[in-house]
Amino acid sequence: MHKSTTQQSVLANFDVADLTFLQALLDTNAITRAGELLEISQPAASRAMARLRLHFGDPLLVRTAHGYVLTPVAELLRPLVRVALDGMAALLEVAAFDAATSTRTFRVASTDYGLSVALLPQLTRLRKLAPLAAWQIDPWSDETIGKLERGELDCALYADEALPPDFHFRKLFTDGYAFVCRRKHPLSAHGKASGRVLLKEAAKHPQSAPRYLASRRYVTDDIYSQLGLQPIHVVMASPYFHVALESVVGSDLVSLVPERLARSWEKQYAVTVLPILEKSLRFDYRLIWHERAHRDKGLQWFREQLVRHFQA
Repeated sequence: MHKSTTQQSVLANFDVADLTFLQALLDTNAITRAGELLEISQPAASRAMARLRLHFGDPLLVRTAHGYVLTPVAELLRPLVRVALDGMAALLEVAAFDAATSTRTFRVASTDYGLSVALLPQLTRLRKLAPLAAWQIDPWSDETIGKLERGELDCALYADEALPPDFHFRKLFTDGYAFVCRRKHPLSAHGKASGRVLLKEAAKHPQSAPRYLASRRYVTDDIYSQLGLQPIHVVMASPYFHVALESVVGSDLVSLVPERLARSWEKQYAVTVLPILEKSLRFDYRLIWHERAHRDKGLQWFREQLVRHFQA
């Protein structure tokens, strides 16, 4: 008979709960005491003992003049039972997650925008909660959705675009857009202008535009077209949001980027941030994952940590 068939036959005729009773019996040499340790009644302990004796074809425990003793078969079972129980515990703990002891590497896809505003600000707190864990960041690409489906990535940071079937998401925050320019740039004088006025004034200046992958091609946030305005003159288009920062700091270029990212730059660099006050341009930013990872305890913990931060 094939080995796997034999295993199936044995397991089909064995109550795994009796394994814990057998361990208690081996530890106590007493049916009643074993039942007490497992908090089961005397009749239930006797029934478990009867099943074990029938299964192994051996009394396992016999009376002597000096009390009950284990049979040779029971002594042979002692190390095997411990290995079996340890193996079962390890098997069941695979699906569990303890942040304090986990050595898991969370695999996340993101642009540098998502990394800067959603993950990096929380990394110190996450490391305190999960000191042995790690985060591997892959760039967002046209293969990201497929990698999530295949389990090569755990989750991704993504704007509020349509998702394929079997994908889930949690909203992290809502963002808008802002222009970034060096301090004392001529555009700075229009910081209090309405959204469309600011856009028209910004169009008079050469611009640096971040590019990112969407629908298998690189695009820029062309909000001028969305609002029916004349297109702008883009001097440089780069696939990195942070290049936009470097391009404006020492030049007359201006750049249109998500406002949260612009605000993070404003705290560190000599730039001016000019928010575009147009409700139609606001968008949700989300954490997304595939159905296959929906019940992953570690991923559940990670996404709850991200969501909790932004809700707070």
